Amino acid sequence: MHWIRTILDGLVMAAYFNLFAAAVALYNPRLMFPCYPPAIIRGAKDPPTKAENRFYWMWVLFGEWLPLLLYGAVSMVEGGTGGFWRMALSCYIQWLLINFADLLFLDVWLIQKKAKDRLVIPGTEGHPSYAFKAWMKSYALPEHLLQWPLILCPLMAAVQAGLGLIIEMLR
Repeated sequence: MHWIRTILDGLVMAAYFNLFAAAVALYNPRLMFPCYPPAIIRGAKDPPTKAENRFYWMWVLFGEWLPLLLYGAVSMVEGGTGGFWRMALSCYIQWLLINFADLLFLDVWLIQKKAKDRLVIPGTEGHPSYAFKAWMKSYALPEHLLQWPLILCPLMAAVQAGLGLIIEMLR
């Protein structure tokens, strides 16, 4: 396993993930409705439409996760990382970097500090869950300290390592 390449690839993947997510959220916060705390979603005057939910999941699957999985797998194989467990560890580190960049860049800096007013979903203005403490306690910290490291990162690492093995076999 190449540690420097793993970390650099993780940072590139984190930049792609976060900049793309920020662009979509700044364009239209409603497109990111599922990424908001449940209290805000429940408190919205106009809940997310089926079209908005469909866009969100299509964007996450095909605009975010698939390109990241493919990039990470190809780069890992080209870098010489072999074997499922080494690949999985490399991928897990990359997805953790994406996770922590998401927490720091999107949840703390962009949403809570830099562009807070632009990212409020219309009809939820003044909701108490937008406050920094409430946002972090009810949404960001459980997601980024539990859900991502314990569920999403291992799952994505296994898928990405599997892709890496397939790419390795096809070479």
